Amino acid sequence: MYIIGLTGNIATGKSTVCNILEQLGARVMDADSVAHAVLKRGSRAWRGVVDAFGYDILQYDGNVDRQKLGAVVFQNAAKLRTLEQITHPAVGTELALLVRDALNEPDAGDTILVVEAVKLYEAGMHEYMDALWVVTAPIEEQKRRLMQERGMTEEQASMRLQAQPPLDEKLKRADVVINNGGSIEETRVQVLRAFAALDPAHTTDKTPLLLRWLRIAPNTQNASAAPVSNGEHEATDAATAAPLAAAATATEPAIAESEWVVRRAKPSDARMLADLLTRIEGRTEPLGRAEMLERLGKYGYWLVRTREQTLALAAWQAENLAAIVHELWVANVEDAPRAFPKLLAAIQDEANALTCEVVVLLVPERAAALAQIAAHAAEYEPIALDDLHKLWRSVIEPLYQDGQVMYAKRLREMVTKPI
Repeated sequence: MYIIGLTGNIATGKSTVCNILEQLGARVMDADSVAHAVLKRGSRAWRGVVDAFGYDILQYDGNVDRQKLGAVVFQNAAKLRTLEQITHPAVGTELALLVRDALNEPDAGDTILVVEAVKLYEAGMHEYMDALWVVTAPIEEQKRRLMQERGMTEEQASMRLQAQPPLDEKLKRADVVINNGGSIEETRVQVLRAFAALDPAHTTDKTPLLLRWLRIAPNTQNASAAPVSNGEHEATDAATAAPLAAAATATEPAIAESEWVVRRAKPSDARMLADLLTRIEGRTEPLGRAEMLERLGKYGYWLVRTREQTLALAAWQAENLAAIVHELWVANVEDAPRAFPKLLAAIQDEANALTCEVVVLLVPERAAALAQIAAHAAEYEPIALDDLHKLWRSVIEPLYQDGQVMYAKRLREMVTKPI
């Protein structure tokens, strides 16, 4: 596998270059998408950010408000360093896990992988790339893009640009520099020339990258059981799950409950989750990496796992004092009465921490039988839209679709206004 580390400051057009590389057949990993997932509500990095900057940087649903956080850190270099000290190790580890997964795929030898990150150099990942590409653009063009494409004021754009790291050291080390200050055609020509000049045969051993970020080696059967540098990944995190059937079945032998581990899904589970959800949802096309990372940023996924496979899944989100469970799945329906109460208890704990008043099971028709089992086992009551408090209904009704079933459990007495 040949890995390009692609970096450049804000609004230089790294995404444009990545899009062109994807059209040429490269695979792209976007560190910003990974950072979104790493900062998901309740994660280790999320807790570190909240401890460092307070609850004022959160949205009403408990997720980090990136605009508020940016307004804090980009005015203060010390606070920006604090944020990076919290997030860089977590993002680096997640990227390395994705690299590890890619290395284990059948076509790894022919793959050109692009790791896009603003702070690729500052995080120390550039040392493990086969080539370092740096994207540049004139400062005035960067400012224009920030104002026109991201809606920043001139003052906000200037502040953001001033907080960016200098490019001098990166340019000295760069194997390729793409000047993205002109037209898309000019940029495309530069990328095509640089891509054509690549020699994927001259790739480096990726073991040092994995040793640095994960303390594991690729293609090692027990790699996922090794400890990792930032403590984010417990020993039960298997790199990939065996192929799983989407439909629940009672014909498979049950796995002893003592072997179960209940945990929140992490960005490193993205590939496994994408495969599983593709089957659960009966999709004709596989769920893509970008869409899966977007889902991980929107929903919380709780899993019952063994070292080798996922046994059960629940997906949920919090909206305006209501927690909504959108998906329930189990590999063996005989496990459902024991697995679902564990998953719902974990969701209820998170919902309580966000001062949600109710948890509502609102699942598709395909999961109706499972919802009935979960509701009975975890003491949820059937409920109709008209029976919901008006505040909860304002959240649930736009999500409701024909054929869905609904059960609810109240967590606390109602308050008079949303958070």
